[in-house]
Amino acid sequence: MTALPLISWKMVWDEKGIHLAKENVAIWKDAFTEIELADGARRKPVGGKIDGAAMEWDFEGGLQVRHEFVEEAGWLRISTTLRNPTDAAVAVSRIHVLAGDVGSAPWEKIFSQSNTMTGKVGMFDLSGSFESDACSGLTDSAGTRALVAGFEKLDGAFYQLHIAADSGSFQVRPTCLREGIALAAGQELTISPLLIGAGESLSRLLEEYATLVGRELSARNSAETMTGWCSWYHYYGNENANDILANARALAASPLRGKLKVIQIDDGWNLPCNGHPRVWGDWFPGPKFPRGMRAVADELHDLGFQAGLWLAPFSVAKDSRLAADHPDWIVRAKNAETGLLDPAGPGHIFGLDLTHPEVLVWLKTTFDRVFHEWKFDYVKIDFLMHGILTGEHHDPTRTTAEAFRQGMRVIRECAGDRFILNCGSPLGPSIGLCDGMRIGPDVSGRWYAPVNLEQWPHGNCSIRAAAYPTLFRQWMHRVWWQNDPDCLIVRDGGVFFEIDAMTKFKEGMKADDLGVAESDFGLSRNEAEFWVRAIWFTGGMDIVSEVWSELSPERKRLLARAFPPHQYRVRWLDYYEYPDVCVLQTVEAPLMVGLFNLSEEIREMSFPRARLGDAAEWTEWLSGETLTWDGDTAHFPALEPRSARIWMAGRG
Repeated sequence: MTALPLISWKMVWDEKGIHLAKENVAIWKDAFTEIELADGARRKPVGGKIDGAAMEWDFEGGLQVRHEFVEEAGWLRISTTLRNPTDAAVAVSRIHVLAGDVGSAPWEKIFSQSNTMTGKVGMFDLSGSFESDACSGLTDSAGTRALVAGFEKLDGAFYQLHIAADSGSFQVRPTCLREGIALAAGQELTISPLLIGAGESLSRLLEEYATLVGRELSARNSAETMTGWCSWYHYYGNENANDILANARALAASPLRGKLKVIQIDDGWNLPCNGHPRVWGDWFPGPKFPRGMRAVADELHDLGFQAGLWLAPFSVAKDSRLAADHPDWIVRAKNAETGLLDPAGPGHIFGLDLTHPEVLVWLKTTFDRVFHEWKFDYVKIDFLMHGILTGEHHDPTRTTAEAFRQGMRVIRECAGDRFILNCGSPLGPSIGLCDGMRIGPDVSGRWYAPVNLEQWPHGNCSIRAAAYPTLFRQWMHRVWWQNDPDCLIVRDGGVFFEIDAMTKFKEGMKADDLGVAESDFGLSRNEAEFWVRAIWFTGGMDIVSEVWSELSPERKRLLARAFPPHQYRVRWLDYYEYPDVCVLQTVEAPLMVGLFNLSEEIREMSFPRARLGDAAEWTEWLSGETLTWDGDTAHFPALEPRSARIWMAGRG
């Protein structure tokens, strides 16, 4: 048994693997690194040694791995370098870094997330298996003990943590995805360091992790929260230039004047007509914008707004001129049935090969036109996952994450200091290249839409689905980018284009009960207030998608309460008794506590007063309710299903 002393961390190695402890508390044990090759073979270590503050392993087949251990501000950073001293190239699929057992603590809850805005995101009971992108966190329900593990440099590859919970044993397997790229003879590869942090508070550990990653990737942090109006959730692509300008004029004359920065034109502006098949890739105005995009941008500027435009720049539709003129620009993947290479991408939407030099030139031409000829100040770039499709690439030595960043850098350089909102985007490789990030699914004028629950456990196209990542990814906000929770909707009834869009959506999706009747749409008072409170308190982007003239006076007043956006940093209270209730509190003054009940049950919650500060009197931010506490326990009023409250210390 050999020990490597650090400061508060200690590493011990024996025949079972590496064992990590912090301040003499076992954290990670029986850990070893494994290399998975493209042909499915797995290489395991056959010997190893301690070398100063490092561990070196020899693997079956001649490969070598070196881990270096450094402690910084209580975090253990483990660097990993893979060497190929053999005389033949080796195609590497995955590198599993120190897969081990963290079952020595009473873990009850897990934070897990997908690598984009949809998928499995939130706090869950720790049972079964989880696959979390980039990082994951474990905690007890009382929020008194926590562990976070995550990768630090998210620009060179995609990273996952696989967690399997079974009968009190918790196996964790941190993984670097190398996508079968060959490691040449004599070559070495250094992947992202793995960070491990342990302490009392899961929320603080995730904040610290985000700060370390953001620093490494030079994250962009805008001084002011972006606000505005978006056309999508009323028109669903059926708007024309007159609709855009009419809404801009109405908002300029409304109580929101001066509070909304951008008017953003969403998908549909480049179509020949409504209902026409997508022509993504052909980014020129259709007949619905007969004067062109510069004329619309100029009028928006005259009204005092920034001009925003939606594009899907890494996507190519089957019916586009781009697909016909440049088939060699499209990523192609082997068809399992025919064995032939076909354009890669679902639903006849293909992905551009971002390693192709001509594609990068085309991207520059496209965005120079948008920013410099048409004078747009803001872009929402969507369906960016098409930029990481696997298949045949012009440059086979690049990971999809590296290719993605290559394309994003072109757009960033064209944009300069203009605002870039990523949507439908991989998260980690975007850090440092975008200003805002959609971190959850689409909203709609419905509380819940059970779409594809196997992959999206909270559904999609609904307030509830968007709320989970809004609340449970708030630790990313103003550290990696501005979080975009998706649009602010408060309507109490359906709109024609929404109902029509959901009808078509249901036809193509696996759904338990989407519903398309007009009576299915519209938010109750509790539901609308929940969403206003969630967007305001988490402090992310505040983008309205309502036609002002169609709202009732009551809903107009409610919508207006979301402005100006909340500027104070918030974090979880570290109370995880109910996975479908999130409790947030401000980190600095003024002292505020937000309770968000995503469940269908009434929730009654109490906390030790010591966790909430000394205030005895509290006022609810929106309703003006008041409450007073005596004793050592803070008892909150019962919280109805689908509702939220934000309590401010003191009398309003």
